[in-house]
This record gives sequence, structure tokens and C-alpha cells, in this order.
Amino acid sequence: MKKGITLKIFTITSALLVVSALIIYLTLYFLLPTYYYSYKKSNLNDGVANLIERIAVSRIEEVEFHFNDFVESYNVRLIVQNEFGYVIYFPMDRFFHDSKGRNGLPGRNSVNRRLLEDNWNNPNLITIVEPIKFRQDPNEYVLTVSAPLQPIDEASDVILMFFPYMLIIIGVISVIGGYVYSNLLSKPLLTLNKTAKKMADLDFSTKSTIHTNDELGELSRSLNKLAINLQNSMDELTEANAQLKDDIQKERDQEQKRSEFIATISHELKTPLTAVSGQIEGMIHGIGSFKDREKYLKQSYTILKDMEKLVQEILDVSQLESSYFSPQIQKINLSRLVNQTFDGFQFFSEQKQLDVQLSIEPDVFTFGDAKLITRAVANVFSNALKYTDNGKQIKLSLFTDVEGPHLTIMNACAFIEEDELGKIFEPFYRIEKSRNRKTGGSGLGLYIVKKIFDLHNINYSIENVTDGVLFTINFKTT
Repeated sequence: MKKGITLKIFTITSALLVVSALIIYLTLYFLLPTYYYSYKKSNLNDGVANLIERIAVSRIEEVEFHFNDFVESYNVRLIVQNEFGYVIYFPMDRFFHDSKGRNGLPGRNSVNRRLLEDNWNNPNLITIVEPIKFRQDPNEYVLTVSAPLQPIDEASDVILMFFPYMLIIIGVISVIGGYVYSNLLSKPLLTLNKTAKKMADLDFSTKSTIHTNDELGELSRSLNKLAINLQNSMDELTEANAQLKDDIQKERDQEQKRSEFIATISHELKTPLTAVSGQIEGMIHGIGSFKDREKYLKQSYTILKDMEKLVQEILDVSQLESSYFSPQIQKINLSRLVNQTFDGFQFFSEQKQLDVQLSIEPDVFTFGDAKLITRAVANVFSNALKYTDNGKQIKLSLFTDVEGPHLTIMNACAFIEEDELGKIFEPFYRIEKSRNRKTGGSGLGLYIVKKIFDLHNINYSIENVTDGVLFTINFKTT
């Protein structure tokens, strides 16, 4: 492509230069003599007319000066003849000859006109014949002026003879000029072509360096602008593609979690349903110990209540994970909320003889859904009570600093394995692997806590400390 366009421009430019030079050269050869003849004749006519006007008003002593001046200015031959055809004046000679006639005019012995007829009839001369009168002389004379054309004819012959040499010079100038012009014109085009090729290969790092104020410069700026826009579009597409991949991966992870969630729900529901079904069947048929219906009815009722609680937690999780659900944000008095939550668990803490130490600042406020925040705090406090041994200590503190309100719950003499700290917020995960409802819940409590806090953008953490396990909640002030 590069050689092709350069060669094409070079060939066309050289041909145009050669043709133009030949046309100019041939025009000079053929038209210059004609133009020169017309110009010479027109100029000579104007000069003769002006000379006649000057002679007509000049004294006889001034006439010779005018004639000589005209001959020198126009480089012509000039004679003056009387009415009989005799020459009475030659340029640069004396105005009057030795043999004078009447009134100082030359006589019969003057040079006869026939002696000069051969010169006047020469085709290489421009001849003008005009009548002329002298001041204070009633006679009329004839002014004959001739200008040679031989120099222009010789110039035309020289031009023709010099043509072969001029042809060589024209060829050399045309080749050099075509080469310089083709490179000068094709270089920006090749630069633009190189930039466009890289853009076609999705390489937008190269920018066109043409900054002229013509169409090529405008095209260069347009290409650079197009490269920037395409680069931005490619970056956006790459980012969107990465986001799409991330969304697809998240969707797959959610689908996997959903499948695991459903499988776990099935297991969690199947086991108690099987137990209740077996007990009821045994009571119906009066098999063995199931004859004691009072005892197994109570057990079946307890299992069904646990199932009811599990189903309600599943519904709560489904609601929190719904894209249509949004919390009802309002100003919450955290101090009152925490006190009320503790009051609800006071009976249970007294049963386990737990030492609960409260440190609650008054009038601590935050913003959020009061019902959901209460549920989350209650779940955290309930877990602390369940996993604290009888007679041990629980510390609950609510305070405010420059970062906002903080709620900490620490149950003493407890410990969670480090590899399990990151898993306890997963659905149905329980540290106690037997999944006995007497020693633990369904495994959805902390998962619900996580969902509630994530909805409110509340930071939270759980960690092992020297005295036990510490759960920290950092509430928002706005």
C-alpha cells in the first residue's frame, strides 16, 4: 500500500510536470513570435502617432532631435520623403542636405526612394507609413518607419535548437519534483493509514501526529478522537464483561447456595416430620411405649413448634433476600432497644445463673428498621446465652465515640475455632455438629443477623478474646 500510493502520486505528478513544461515550451515557440509581432506593431503605432503630434507643434530646429530620439528609443529605421518621393532625412544625419530646395527642403539631388525599396519590402520588417507635416510648412511629407523582426525569429530558432536539452532538464526537474511532492503528500496519508490499521487491530495506543490546518489535519484529529472513544468503549465493554462474569459467578454461587439451602431445609424438615409421623403412628396403633399418648403427644407438639419456628425463620430469610424488600428506616433509641431485648431474656439468664453485666449509655440513637434491628440484637444475645456455661459471665456494653454507636456482647469462658469463625454466618451452620435442638438452634440465627446488618450497611465482627468470644456491632449515625 505504501509503495503503491507513493508510486501513483510520483507518476501522476511527474507526468503533469512534463506535460506542463512541454506545453509552456511549445507555446513560447509557436505563439511568442505572433504575440511579439502584435505587441511590436501596436507599440510602434502608438510611438509614431505620438511622434507626429510632437513634430506638428515643434520648430524646424527641434525636428531632428525628435527623429533621433524616436530612432534610439524604438530601435527602428526612419526616413522622411517629400511629395515627389525623394528622401529628405536619414536618422542620425543632418536634417537638411547640402543641396537644399525651397524653404530649406532637400532638392532633386537627394537620395531617391527607389534606392531603399528593397529594404522596405523585407518581410522581416514591420513598416509603418504615415503622412506628416512640419510647423510653418504647408507641404505634406511621408514618414516611413520600419522595425526589424529578425531578433525574435532568431530567438524562436534558438528555442527549437535548445529543445533536446530543455527536454532533459524538464525530465530531471519533473522526476525530482514528482519524488519530493509524492513523498510530501503520501507521508501523512501513510501515517493515517498506519494509525487506522492499528485501530482496526484494536490497538489504540498510537496517535496520529499530523496537526496541519487542512483536511488531513482534521482527519488526523478525528482519528485520534475516534481512538479515544473506541478505547473508552472497549474499557467499558471490558469492565462490563468482567462485571457480567462476576455477576454470572455470583449467580452460580447463589444458585449453589440456594440448592444447598433447599437440601438443608429438606433435611431439617424431614427429620422432625419423620419423628412426628412415627410417634403419631405408634400412638394410633398403640405400639409399645407409644401407648403413653400423653407423653408422646407433648413430644410431637414440641417438635412441631420447632418446625414452625424453622419455617418462620426460612420465611424471614426469603423476605430478607428478596430484591423487592427494603427496610423501613427510622430513628431508633438504641439504649431503650437493648434494655428491652435484655428484659426478654432475663428469665432464661436467671435459669442458667448467668452473671450479666450491663453498661448502657442513655439516649444512644441510630437509624434503621427498628423491628429488624431488634431481631438481630436478640439473635446475637440469644446465641451468647446459649453458648455460655451455667454460672459464667456475659458483658453487654453500649457506648458512643467519634465513629458512632457501638454494641459489644462478650460471653466469658467461650471459644470458637479460628477456621469456624468465618463460617458461623453461613445458613444452617452450627458449631455443634450433632445438630441436637436441645443444644443449639436451626443454624439460621446468625445468618439472619448477617442479612439484617448487610441491609443496613452495619459493620459487625466476631472474634476470640482473652476472656471469651466478643461480638461487636458498629451502628450508623445517619
